[in-house]
Formats: sequence, C-alpha cells, structure tokens
Amino acid sequence: MLTWHWPVDVRAHEKDLARMLAASAADDGILGYAETPSEAQQAGFVDGVEQLVSGGGGHLLIGEDGEGVAAMCVMKTNGMPNCRHLAEVMKAYLEPRVRGTSAVYQLVEQVCAKATEVGVETLTIDVREDSKAHRVWSRFGFTSYGVLDDYARVDGTSYRGHYMRHGVRELAASVAERTRARSGGAAVS
Repeated sequence: MLTWHWPVDVRAHEKDLARMLAASAADDGILGYAETPSEAQQAGFVDGVEQLVSGGGGHLLIGEDGEGVAAMCVMKTNGMPNCRHLAEVMKAYLEPRVRGTSAVYQLVEQVCAKATEVGVETLTIDVREDSKAHRVWSRFGFTSYGVLDDYARVDGTSYRGHYMRHGVRELAASVAERTRARSGGAAVS
C-alpha cells in the first residue's frame, strides 16, 4: 500500500519527477519521450508541473512506499468558468516495482477523490494507440471521443492517438467495485 499526498511544493519532489520522466523513455515512452530526456528537458518538465500547481491550474499526486516515491500523476484543471467540470490527467507513472499491485487502483481512487473535491465531473486523457497507457485507461472504462491519426512521431513513424473521457462518479464507483473484488470482499449496494 502506498501513501498518497498532493504536495504544494513541487520542488520537494523535483528529483523524483525527473527520474520518473527519464525512466519512462525506456518504458514504452509512456510519458512522451522515446529517448532519455536531456537534463534541460527534465528541468523543463518539473518547471511546467511547478507552474501548473503554483498557479492553481492543476495538482500533483505523489505515491510513496518504503523505498521512496513510486508513483505520480499530474491533473490539470480547467480555469474557464464554463468548463470547470473538466480536468485532464496529463501524466501518470508507476514505478515497475509497484505495477501488478493495487497501486494503479489507488492512484485512480486518489484522482477521483481530488476531482470530486474541486468540482470536476469528467476526466480526459490522451494516449498513443495500443500503448500501455491506452490499454490501462481503456480497462478502467475510458472511452475515445476522438482519434488523431498523426498524434505522435517516433523515429519517423506516425502513431494514432486517442482522446478519451470518463465520468468521475462512474470511474470512482468502478474502481471501488474492482478494489472490493480484488480483496475478495462482497459488493455493497
């Protein structure tokens, strides 16, 4: 079980965020980098997360275990008055050591709780077609509302991307049900 928190001080996790971004390159480029990002790119990523959080435009979720930071997720809220019910899951990453555990369920539970707290009713995400992220979010019930044929380019190859959505209330209920099933508990109506 991980310990989760939404830090206001992004700099306190600067090295962990940069490390996960770099590790993701060798992990199917899950965070958008096919090659290990340079130090400048890593710093730019951390700067962007810091600006988002300090400017009130989003939130950073950190999950830790006895070995340190093992998970992160960046959720960008929408500042437009007519669109405050929407938020984007921009980046999410689990260290390989916590995959296959309940960590992904915990992460989604935490995101749903924060989304509900700040008045978000719909989560969106964009992912490369047939990537690990696409498979994971699809299993959680995210559905495509649009496809972009030239979404990402890696080594001269173009990949399709899916723009996906899920209602927060429905996602939270689905995760709670899956968590009960994983733990062998009975469903509660």
